[in-house]
Amino acid sequence: WDKYKLRVPIFGPLLQRIYVVRFTQSFGTMMTGGVDIPSGLSICADVVGNAYFRAQLLETKREVSDGNALITVIAREKSMPEMVSQMIAVGEETGRLAEVLDRLTSFYSRELQNMVANLVHAIEPMIMLLMGGAVGIMVAAILLPMYNLASQF
Repeated sequence: WDKYKLRVPIFGPLLQRIYVVRFTQSFGTMMTGGVDIPSGLSICADVVGNAYFRAQLLETKREVSDGNALITVIAREKSMPEMVSQMIAVGEETGRLAEVLDRLTSFYSRELQNMVANLVHAIEPMIMLLMGGAVGIMVAAILLPMYNLASQF
């Protein structure tokens, strides 16, 4: 079910950004704190809040524990945007994974804020129309009985 939530036309990309921000923020904090990569991935899997992302992260942890490089495993994941895997590759090669994860967190947080703002701006006119219709129905519900009563005399 969580995998299909990510495919919903408007809210899927929004949810994906939320999960990516949660992952990069918590994983960056783990790396800054000196936690090893498999343990950090395991902890992040519980933080993300999506069963599909959690399964992907636990699979990544298993493969990294088996000796595969983090970047080769993350690059194969379908749940992560390509930019995340590319930036993690740069961070792993340069030894600055925590800094790269912090930058990814700030980038995707800004992108998430922009998406929410655009969604709110798109929904506002529809809400105004619904409110106008509701007010019109209330006015009609009050005035029509009064008009019918007055027309009987």
